[in-house]
Amino acid sequence: MSTGRTFDRASALHDLSRETFDLLVIGAGVGGACAAWDAALRGLRVALLERSDFGSGASAHSLKILHGGIRYLQHLDIVRLRESCQERTAFLRIAPHLTRPLPFAVPTYGFGLRGKLPLRIAFQLLNVFTADRNRGVEQTSQHIQAPFLLSRTEFLQRFPLFDGPGLTGAGVFFDGHILNPPRLVYSIVRSAHAAGAVAANYCSAERLLVRGGSVEGVVVRDEVSGHEFDVRSRVVLNAAGPFAPAVHARSVGVAHPEVPLSRDMALVVKRQLIGDMAVAVQTRYHDPDAWLSRGNRHVFMVPWRQSFTLIGVNSRVYDRSPFDLDVTEEEIDGFLNEVNEACPALALARDDVKVVNAGLLPFGENQPGLKDLSFGKRSIIIDHAERNGPNGLFTVMSVRWTMGRAAGEHAVDAINRKLGLGLSPSSTATTRVWGGNFGARDALLDAIRRDLGGAVDDITIQRIADTYGNEWRSVFGRGDRESLLADSSHTVAEIRHAAREDMVVTLADIVLRRLDIGTAEPPTEELLAACARIAGEELGWSSARRQSEIARVNASYPFATPASQRFSR
Repeated sequence: MSTGRTFDRASALHDLSRETFDLLVIGAGVGGACAAWDAALRGLRVALLERSDFGSGASAHSLKILHGGIRYLQHLDIVRLRESCQERTAFLRIAPHLTRPLPFAVPTYGFGLRGKLPLRIAFQLLNVFTADRNRGVEQTSQHIQAPFLLSRTEFLQRFPLFDGPGLTGAGVFFDGHILNPPRLVYSIVRSAHAAGAVAANYCSAERLLVRGGSVEGVVVRDEVSGHEFDVRSRVVLNAAGPFAPAVHARSVGVAHPEVPLSRDMALVVKRQLIGDMAVAVQTRYHDPDAWLSRGNRHVFMVPWRQSFTLIGVNSRVYDRSPFDLDVTEEEIDGFLNEVNEACPALALARDDVKVVNAGLLPFGENQPGLKDLSFGKRSIIIDHAERNGPNGLFTVMSVRWTMGRAAGEHAVDAINRKLGLGLSPSSTATTRVWGGNFGARDALLDAIRRDLGGAVDDITIQRIADTYGNEWRSVFGRGDRESLLADSSHTVAEIRHAAREDMVVTLADIVLRRLDIGTAEPPTEELLAACARIAGEELGWSSARRQSEIARVNASYPFATPASQRFSR
């Protein structure tokens, strides 16, 4: 329930410097945002800090899939299968405007392990182990359907480019699709704020405040002003992902936890390679953890926004500083060659790639240079007092996007047990996120059409529903509500609203995270100039500042490095 407080940095900075909190969360990726929301709903006074913008790290740069755990059947890991299915269900339930079910086709070949019979058996087991996959999901459009098989003819009607020797058809299973991951993280942050949390972006945790072996808070740097101030808290939860060890090292001199990292990369290709169904393409690399394998690893191709295709994931062991994360042209070309080798008819070229998404996640134990990689199994939760560290310091690191909500819940559970707080159980698996509190999507679309349909097309109406959900009226209550930007289905009202109400600091915050103007391909110069002008009118930007903001957005392509996401004048 809303507290009635404004959502702006000035108010947040005022509260951060003057209050003492029960819990301070460092890092507003999906795990940290969910932890802050969870703790606030349970009645704790919570602060949430993010060194860049909310959801701007690995949480923004993914394949945009809520994995239900089907591949864990090969690992005979039913616990992980069940956990993943439950978390996919949770996001489909609580964020109906920003998530969708999506079918995935897995081609079958011959009559061995890659044939239809093993896949049919796997699907039957999947149905048994995930029989409750739609429990509590009120909207039937959000339901995960049962898997099924396609004949060779049926598969090739949908995927003519994927014909090959021995092809017998395909099996189709369903997973979840995140329409806009950073917008979903932002919606969770707004949910935490509505529950009473104080959240601020561009506030970096410089070092922990430790006295007598216990953590008492964090020294925070406001990245916009450069000013440092203390934030006091009984407990600190380090949810900074790959940056978590650096926060620990700056405070106590030792980097902890030392977690092996994977650099996961996915490409946005401006070609409609497939229709309304994703497809798996088998590569040359083997899964060493599989007990019963259908062959080598798969790369997935996912339809996205009518004209685009997502391709991923390419993983490698990452042993450098997370602050230096980058993606080289050699790595992009290597991944394209891998995909073209698996399906030569695609004939993908470097010019097809418009955006490179990449982030760092916990990995399994692998040696640098290995091709057949073992992936991380569980999210990481550490009570540092149990490892000779400060009392009152915890670390959480989600193993993947889908498990971010559960990681946040389990971290708050661990803090509750340690401090004996007697908190109520978590409710984030059943509480709608900000914007998700509506009934049937068709009714939501009809309401928007009645109000805006005379001036904007149906594609724009659907995007408005998918972005704002039931909060759409708060965006279009002022002037310029129906004025479309050049080369875009976005309206002037959305830019103004983002600048006024969405705690943005940079133009990139607006076009890459609050909206989806630049997440598929670089915006045109005309469109960027219009966005900078409108945002600048609201935020008081000079002409020089507008040009620097445009340059900041352009520097995000093909890949936004951690350095480019930080604020600098």
